[in-house]
Amino acid sequence: MELSKEGVEQLLKGVSIPPRPTLLIEVDRELKKADPDMKRVAELIAKDVGVSAAMLKTLNSPLFALRSKVGNVAQAVMMLGARNVQNIVTGLVLRNALGGAAASLERFWDSAEKVASINAYICTVLPKAPRDEAYTFGLFRDCGIPLLMQRFPEYRETLKKAAGEDVPLVKIEDECHGTNHATVGYMVARSWGLSDTICQAIRCHHELDVITGVDAQPPLTRMLVVVNFLAEHLNDTALRMRGDHQWETIGSGVLDYLGLTENEYQDLTEDVVSICA
Repeated sequence: MELSKEGVEQLLKGVSIPPRPTLLIEVDRELKKADPDMKRVAELIAKDVGVSAAMLKTLNSPLFALRSKVGNVAQAVMMLGARNVQNIVTGLVLRNALGGAAASLERFWDSAEKVASINAYICTVLPKAPRDEAYTFGLFRDCGIPLLMQRFPEYRETLKKAAGEDVPLVKIEDECHGTNHATVGYMVARSWGLSDTICQAIRCHHELDVITGVDAQPPLTRMLVVVNFLAEHLNDTALRMRGDHQWETIGSGVLDYLGLTENEYQDLTEDVVSICA
């Protein structure tokens, strides 16, 4: 259902959504043609040296687990398909569009990229899991946070409050600001032309009922959210050496849904630690 302008404004509470970058508009325009030119798509992406370099670094990362190295953008388009490359590029330009150069957000973006890469890696060990969408979703899932920081000067206090309480961040955000980062992230993803699957996953990525199926989401959306629960858990506990009290509640449900045994979970944890080291 399309929201009215007033409905969007009510959801955003004055948060400004950054415009879709020109690179994404041009790539999307080419892909919407009856007979899109894949060479042209590759050329458009390759013109942005920073994005091209970041994309190749991502694709050649051990966490992305491609069978062979990618040497250039044209080869990436051939191997992954233009739509998958477009998804990845969309995630990579997000950081610059949301003020990624700010030193205060450096840790935030590093964590986002790490979780996105772990998402992708988890999908390589699951049958028919959406690796490329999982990576893009991982980058976008919390993109509402820097926008809320820009909109609400007191937002850092909200984060501190959430860190000290056993209550979902989105609930505290709603109470303090009348909106939350999942809603804002959903609006960014929608305005940037990401698939409805990714948009809906961003909107509900804190909803624990997605694991059990009580929150009835399409299978692909549900898969993205559940994979991300595991990725965030691995990032927090295995890499950042932090506790994760929520895992005690959701861990068995996450592993059951993904079809992972306890031994496979332990192997996956060891792999992620080894690769990230």
